[in-house]
Order: sequence, then structure tokens, then C-alpha cells
Amino acid sequence: MDMKDLIALGDKLLYIDEPKFRQIVELLEQMGDHPDIQRTIAVIRPRMVELRIHRRPTMKRLFCDPFEDLFETFGSNDPLPLSVIERALMNSLWPLVEAKIGRPKLKSYHGALQDGPQRDNLADAFWMEAAGVVANIATSTEAGRFDDALDLRLNPDRVRAIADIATIIAIAPEIRDLKAVLSPKPVSKLHKDHLDGIRDIGRRVVRARPEALKTFVLLAASRLSNPSALLGGLHDMDFGQKPPERAKLFMELTDTVVGQIEDRSRSLKATPEAQPDRLAVADLAVDLIASLDATRNAMELSRNKAFDQRLKEVRGSIHDMVKSQVLADVDSGIVGALTAMTGGVNDRAQILQAENQARALRKCATIADSLGLRGELKTVTQKTTTSLTEQARKSLAGGPAGSGSRAGYTAIRMIELLSGPAEANKLMDEILSGGRR
Repeated sequence: MDMKDLIALGDKLLYIDEPKFRQIVELLEQMGDHPDIQRTIAVIRPRMVELRIHRRPTMKRLFCDPFEDLFETFGSNDPLPLSVIERALMNSLWPLVEAKIGRPKLKSYHGALQDGPQRDNLADAFWMEAAGVVANIATSTEAGRFDDALDLRLNPDRVRAIADIATIIAIAPEIRDLKAVLSPKPVSKLHKDHLDGIRDIGRRVVRARPEALKTFVLLAASRLSNPSALLGGLHDMDFGQKPPERAKLFMELTDTVVGQIEDRSRSLKATPEAQPDRLAVADLAVDLIASLDATRNAMELSRNKAFDQRLKEVRGSIHDMVKSQVLADVDSGIVGALTAMTGGVNDRAQILQAENQARALRKCATIADSLGLRGELKTVTQKTTTSLTEQARKSLAGGPAGSGSRAGYTAIRMIELLSGPAEANKLMDEILSGGRR
């Protein structure tokens, strides 16, 4: 299969069987950095991540290694890193770095791609040279203009990202140690050894490049399942700075965290044209509340109320999002799907949407108190469960093999998703025993 054939397959590559998919990834890598190949890899990258496909080491991959945790995520509900670097920017930047260093010199660093006693030393030397190249490029970038060398229009985020890449590569040995401490990614809970490791490596950064500490901490946060969780530990973390510098760092990072929470709270607004993915909304709401609580706890430790109003507004936004996109339209959603089913309409897509709404309601029960929605959610759940119970009894009145059995079992399945297996099993036992207690 040649390059044109592979490119023509496009997103169909996402659905072929796994062994063949792995073979195609290997074949694409052998074809080099042609733009069409890079676009094809971008299309299939989510599946590559899902299958954890190990890719062959290259100098480009070594270049990206220190800042790869800041690349944009693939899932619409995945939290973005606190300081994002576009893959498109990296793909434009690397050829400039490669050309400036030169292929003969790059070849002398190839030992960094193989296991051996010189691997780390060669990698460190490569990163040091690459950092100087990127730093020089960063000094000539200007927001608002088209950069011919990069073939990109430089907005403020891209200008910032180029400077960040230069900073990160300059502390690449420390980032390598940080990855070892915060591994495997994502770290779901910070323990003392994590915090001690971040502190000790951070002190090394402060001694060598104090201006890089904020970027270092953002990278550490990007390896957590909830980046906000680092704020609480950060408040008591001594990097060897003076008190005013510590306070400034903490406030800057908190501002970044709150800004990301605000952006994410706006990311799943319902539109008149499209029905919301209710389960995605619930997942996002639960994640945002965890981030809010972590940030609030950290801010209470600092006795600084500067972000109280912003946090309050975000919580209000999550409240409205859950109320309008999860609690609303339950009758037409969950109950309506069962009503249609008893009328002979077996719309699988409608049933799946109803199941998602039931899961979303149960998931949001964990944050209902925090959002002031406990009473409303309880009322909606009880009303829906009552309707589903009546539907199950009616549909299964003729016995488990009756003509309405599919709708009856679906109603019980919905009750299980809403209220748990115990409630569903209790109803099933009651129906099978003919209502006898």
C-alpha cells in the first residue's frame, strides 16, 4: 500500500482491526514527515493514544518529550493542560530547529534514542542546543503577523507557546525527573512522595533558572487527573523563594487554574440546533466541581478572597448547565423513550439517549448538594422512577415472556441506571412473584 492509498482511507483507519491498525501506524512512521502523513496521523492519534501504541524514537520525538504533556487533548471533555501547546505549532517549529542544528550534528545525538550509558548525557546536550535555537526564534516572533518561516499566523498564545517551549527544553533534565516522580500519568491523588519530589526538583529549577519555575509547576499540574489539586500542596511548598515571590507564584497559578475552569464551564452550552450529550455534561460538571473545591480549599489556606466572585460565578454556571441539560425534559427523554417503545417504536438511538440521561442524573446526585439542586434532583428522580415502575409492571403483567416484555425490561434497566441495582432487583422480584410480598 502506497502513501496515497493510506491517506485516502482517512478516518476509516479508526475502525479497522487492531493488528492491522498497528501495522499501518508503523508503515506511516516509515514514510517520514510528509505533511499529508502528519495530517493522517493527526486523524488517527486518538486511537493510537487509546491503544498506547509505542512509537519508534526519533529526534523530533525527543525534542517534544519535555513539553508533550502540554499538547492539546483529544476528548472534548478532557481537561486541557493549564498551558497548551498546539501540535501544529510544534510541527512548524521542528523543521527550523532541525535545519539550524544541521543533520550532521543531529546524527551525533542519535545515541540519545537508544539505551546506553551515554543516552541521558546526549539527550541533555541535544536539549541544551535546541533550547538556544528556540529561544532565538522566540525573540523574533511578533503577535498579529504571519510568520513565513513557521508558515503560521502568530497570535498571542502561539508567541507565548514558543517562549514556553524554549524555557521547558532548557530545564529538560529536571522535567525528565519530574515525569519519573509523577508517573504513571494521570496521577489521580497526590501523596507525600509526589509533593516532596516536585519540591526538590523545583528547588533545582529555582537555583538554575528561577524564571522557569511557573512553567515547571504548570507541567507538574498537567500530569494530574485534576490539575487544580496541586494548588493545595503548592501553598505549603518551599521552593527556596522569598515570601513575596512565593505569594506571586501562587496567585499567578491560581489565576491560570480559575481561568481554565471558567473556559471549561462554557464549553458545553446547549444550542437550539443540537441536543446536549447529557452524560458528557454530567461528567464535566462533576470534574468542574472537584476542581472548584480543590481551588477553593487552596484559596482558603492563603486567606485570599480575590477569586471568590469568579468561583461563585463558575458554580452558578455549572448549576444552570446541570439544571437545563440534565434535569430538564426527563419526561420526554427517559419516560418518552419507554412510551414510544410500548407503542411499537423501537428507536435504538432514542433508548441510548434515555440511558445516558439516566446515568447523568445518577452521576449528578454526587454534586447536587454542592450545586443547591438536591431537592430538585430528588423530585425528578422519584417522579421518573415511579413512571418507570408503573411501565414495568404494566408491560410485564403477562409474565416475563409477554408481548410487552422488551419495554418492561428496558424500564427496569432505566431504574437500575437511575437508582442502582438494588432498586431494580427489588422491582423485578416483585413482578416475578406476582406482586406478593
